[in-house]
Amino acid sequence: MQTEKIAILVDSCSDVPTPVLQAADMALVPMNVIFRDRVYEDRITITPAEFYRRQATEPATTSSPTGKRVVEAYHQIEASGYTHVIAVSISAKLSGTYQELKLLAEDSPLVVHVVNTRSVGIGSGFAAIYAAELRDQGRSFDQIVTEVERVTNQTKVFFYVPSLKYLQAGGRIGRVAGLAGTLLNVKPIISCDDEGVYYPIAKVRGEKRTIAKLISLVGDAIGDGQHVSVSVVDGVNPDLREDVLAQLKAKFPQVSQWYSGDVSPALGVHTGPGLIGVGVQVRD
Repeated sequence: MQTEKIAILVDSCSDVPTPVLQAADMALVPMNVIFRDRVYEDRITITPAEFYRRQATEPATTSSPTGKRVVEAYHQIEASGYTHVIAVSISAKLSGTYQELKLLAEDSPLVVHVVNTRSVGIGSGFAAIYAAELRDQGRSFDQIVTEVERVTNQTKVFFYVPSLKYLQAGGRIGRVAGLAGTLLNVKPIISCDDEGVYYPIAKVRGEKRTIAKLISLVGDAIGDGQHVSVSVVDGVNPDLREDVLAQLKAKFPQVSQWYSGDVSPALGVHTGPGLIGVGVQVRD
């Protein structure tokens, strides 16, 4: 239908790289990052660098985007002449954002489909990136919805988290709780299960072996895929991110799209500094 004008809306925990976000004119709904003195809007009034600097000395918590912010985003999209919205949120099991986007869409004249990615970080963001690509190819709203939901089931995310203390403190530990108090220097790799809950997919001793295991898991996720996107993200660990990216590029030349970026402060609350994340989207 020629009358459809499709917007993409994404929450800030989906870690769509800023240049991609801007090029696709995506609307961003920020999570809230709460320090003692004030509430910050994720990626808008606090940068990742500033966040991690403060996290080193004081605890932070998070909350879902305010209803006001979501309503404003829908109004802005409508005012810009859009008629339809693909809204992408991190796992409904990890945040109330999915329900909020769904609920507040009911009062909007826009036609809105909210994607529960059952993932987090760039594992979620890939759904928004793909939706924008399909839109630019001229696909209809219904076609985009069907295709994005299909590919969401073929998207994986893996996080190497140097310390579990932030996941424990944030109450977002899910099935990772059993790792508490494990042997010294055991580095977990965390993923999201089919329901969108964190779980330890691997436990390896030492950083070097952990990264090798991470790369092996990425290989398993790519499988025989010929249309694959991979992104490597970090929480103030840019040197290791670049190293992992270089290793992956050398090992998997069949990957068609590469991305890299940082982890949002709202995710950093739960993962702490040093994190390396890899998202894999298979579009075959």
